[in-house]
Amino acid sequence: MEATVKKPKKTTERQNGVLTYRQIRNRVGDGWAVIQDPEFNGSILLRGKLVFHSKDRAAALDELFNRDEYDLLIKYCGKRDPNVIYLLNLY
Repeated sequence: MEATVKKPKKTTERQNGVLTYRQIRNRVGDGWAVIQDPEFNGSILLRGKLVFHSKDRAAALDELFNRDEYDLLIKYCGKRDPNVIYLLNLY
């Protein structure tokens, strides 16, 4: 008789879609992410559900404003040039 041992799940990512910010950044690459139910530690994003991503900021903003959910965040996940000032225009 053989006994099998089930390994505990490392995260609940597969169950409820919650990803850490590092996992989101790895999936999105150099682009914009729309994140549902973001969790913060102060001003640092810890985790959330990735619901949309695109290289195009306008497409991400359209997705953000066309969703029925309320707790959404748009975040740029790429590297920023320290010599450039970024402005976000929300129509």
